[in-house]
Amino acid sequence: MANRKGVFIGAYVPNELKESLKRRAAAEHRTLSQEITRILVEAVHGKGLPSGSVDRRSPKTTPRRRSTDPLPRRRSEDLPYIAPEDK
Repeated sequence: MANRKGVFIGAYVPNELKESLKRRAAAEHRTLSQEITRILVEAVHGKGLPSGSVDRRSPKTTPRRRSTDPLPRRRSEDLPYIAPEDK
């Protein structure tokens, strides 16, 4: 028997749901177990980063520029907005 990390959770689901999950897992190149684990983690902990992304920010990192820059946030060399003329 394989060494598995975690616990087994058994559940009865409709066959259509199982097949749908299998197709979704295959599309993402995951096993059915990995796909179910990902869905459960998102449900409990909230949506994370897209698959394949790595969060390189540390908890001590300051927020991105938009949240710290005072208004106005436009750059000085930007041209002003000019509305299109009606013809």
